[in-house]
Amino acid sequence: MLKKLKNYKIIFIKENGLYAKELRSKHFIIPSIILFSLFLAFSSLILFSTEIREIISLKVVSKHIKNNHNLNAMILDQEKKIEFLKHEIDNIYKEDEKLRKLIKLPSIDKDIRKLGVGGNESKDKYNEVNYLIPGSFNLDAINNDIEYLMRSINLEKLSFSTIEKNIISNKDKILKYPAIYPVEVSDRKFSSRYGYRIDPFSKKKKFHDGDDFSTKIGVDVFATADGIVQTSRYNGSFGNYIEIDHGNGYITAYGHLSKRAVKKGQKIDRGDFIGKVGNTGKSTAPHLHYEIRLNDKHVNPNKYYFN
Repeated sequence: MLKKLKNYKIIFIKENGLYAKELRSKHFIIPSIILFSLFLAFSSLILFSTEIREIISLKVVSKHIKNNHNLNAMILDQEKKIEFLKHEIDNIYKEDEKLRKLIKLPSIDKDIRKLGVGGNESKDKYNEVNYLIPGSFNLDAINNDIEYLMRSINLEKLSFSTIEKNIISNKDKILKYPAIYPVEVSDRKFSSRYGYRIDPFSKKKKFHDGDDFSTKIGVDVFATADGIVQTSRYNGSFGNYIEIDHGNGYITAYGHLSKRAVKKGQKIDRGDFIGKVGNTGKSTAPHLHYEIRLNDKHVNPNKYYFN
């Protein structure tokens, strides 16, 4: 074929006929081959581009599906952490209110505690990208929860700052409020609480003036506030019995002790060891009977337990 093409030539003649140029076939064979090869390559690309795109798309989709599952797991984990933090904030609220009661500060209003649920200023922004999130997650709701936690933390910082200032200025008075458990945490098993109950001896409904902690004989008993020992003696149905006057109208009593470690008139600090649990007096089993009186009236000790 190439030999036959060599017998041909192309002549270019100018319009005025004064100029002519001759090109033999060997001058355009190579460019023609190159152009033809490019044409074949381009045609092949068109034919196979759809398949190539599909292969690439499948890989991309597979990658996105995997990332989507990972994102789903991460968001679930973050939501669990947010719920845990909200629960912790609620616990802090409760402790905050207890401290306020202890130092006679007014309670924080519930509406202030709620702090609202946030505005709608960010809703459109999150709605624009919410379709990218897997499952039924709501970015706007998650954002509101985070803002709620941030506002709650700021509120508690302010509240605790107020409590701290009050404690510093009223320290001596506050230490005289009954504010701790009279036994260690491992021994806080209530066998009977303040209020009406069936008397273990008469089997009739009777008002119980304090809390009973059921535990072993010999367990340490502690004073729940600063004060002066008013009574330390054997007292009939209460057995070995201690009373501490804390001032401010508060008196605490400890009954059925196996041992009394303080004497009348002795100065006591909160947390001091004062005796040991026993089974003396009118008692069916080893336990500590603990009560609080305010201005000569019994009050529920449950309101005065601060961890």
